[in-house]
Amino acid sequence: HTRSTRKKFRMPTSMTADQVASQLRTLKLDLKEKRPDLLLGTEKVSKEVHKLELPVHSEILDVGAGTGVLSASLQTHGYTNIDALDEDLSALTQLSALRLYRNLICRGLTGLNSTGLREDTYDVIVTSCGISSHSINPTNITELLRILKPGGFLFFTMYSTSVDVGLFDVNLSAFEKEGKCEVIRKERFLDSGAIPVGDFYIVRSLPGHLPSYLNKPVSKALEEAVTDILVDTSDPATREKFYDSWSEKYEEDLVVIGHYTGHMKCVEAFLKLVNELNLSHTIQIIDIAAGTGLLGAEVLKHGFENIDAVDSSLGMLAQARKQGIYKNYIHATIDKLGSMPVNNDTYDVILMSNGFAPGQIYPSSLPEILRALRPGGYLLWTMKDGYQTTSQRFAMMDQYIADLVRQGSTSLVVGPVVFQKYMQEPGDKMVPGRFYMLRKNMEREWATGSPKLTRKN
Repeated sequence: HTRSTRKKFRMPTSMTADQVASQLRTLKLDLKEKRPDLLLGTEKVSKEVHKLELPVHSEILDVGAGTGVLSASLQTHGYTNIDALDEDLSALTQLSALRLYRNLICRGLTGLNSTGLREDTYDVIVTSCGISSHSINPTNITELLRILKPGGFLFFTMYSTSVDVGLFDVNLSAFEKEGKCEVIRKERFLDSGAIPVGDFYIVRSLPGHLPSYLNKPVSKALEEAVTDILVDTSDPATREKFYDSWSEKYEEDLVVIGHYTGHMKCVEAFLKLVNELNLSHTIQIIDIAAGTGLLGAEVLKHGFENIDAVDSSLGMLAQARKQGIYKNYIHATIDKLGSMPVNNDTYDVILMSNGFAPGQIYPSSLPEILRALRPGGYLLWTMKDGYQTTSQRFAMMDQYIADLVRQGSTSLVVGPVVFQKYMQEPGDKMVPGRFYMLRKNMEREWATGSPKLTRKN
């Protein structure tokens, strides 16, 4: 077993209440003899979860599950949707025989994304005396907050003698200032002789600061302006005014092999959006199907430096890296949910030019792309027109978008807009292109039983 190995197996059967109670008595007696301090911490966590009267169908993760006594204790209060996370395969093998967990996940908590779990997975995360430099490093609370739903709770204890308590409190304070969480309670808990054993915490996950542009409406004028840019019949004066913002070499920039203009059209529309909403140059952007960086280079010219790139070709990313265009270079093939190694709600704007094409990225990947977009954020892309008549998977693209709009996950701001001279094909034939702009709606799953918190921008 190594830290990079992840094993997950599901326990098919559950126990009766009497069986759980019997297991709990046995586990407590054993733990009291071997680790009375750990038993006190476990009982404290279980008691506080019950006192908060969280719904019994809450999704719970027990981190550093150990003997399973915490799960058994929670189950006596009616909680059954409990998973275990532990990097000790032998410990999980023993737990599987006890049937105290729904899923057993063999994975270490060693940093961001180290658990391999999706964001916003659990309503409650519990751990008893597991946070220290010798087991779960205090700096890795970031990963716990990542997999905790907004409004979800983290219950845990730490030994009072741990030198990590101070470091942990510093990290928590920083996260509170960033709006990622709030410390509901921190208190000492004592043994029967009133001697301090450790510190107990309840931390609540928050959705974080929402983007400042979230409530800014997009005007009808923006749609008209973008359309004017994309079509050849647009007013020359309008286009001239728009291109004034480009550098003296803008004509040279427009000359691309094959007379490809897709990336330029996408950037032009993006700059219109920037002006419309007065977006900051510090917004987080990702260029999907970035290739060698044609689109990213244009965005960079306008002062936007927080740009990441994702592409399925390492060779393409290597070429882009030579130019120093992007902050991060992500190698991934975008397909189903989770295929892109990017956290939920990461980017303010997602740009893509020529990414949607047969054999590359398909319309069915839209949910995965939208997952990486912050609530209220924008997705803009250009693509070659005509795939809807030559590819079955693209034939229903507009209907697929309409379904996402109807489901409430996104809004169609602009598109489809068909424009001429997208690129030149063999035989010197110029083919048209298509442009779309979507906006991600404020839809996010909150922890079970948790009121939706209002955060300041």
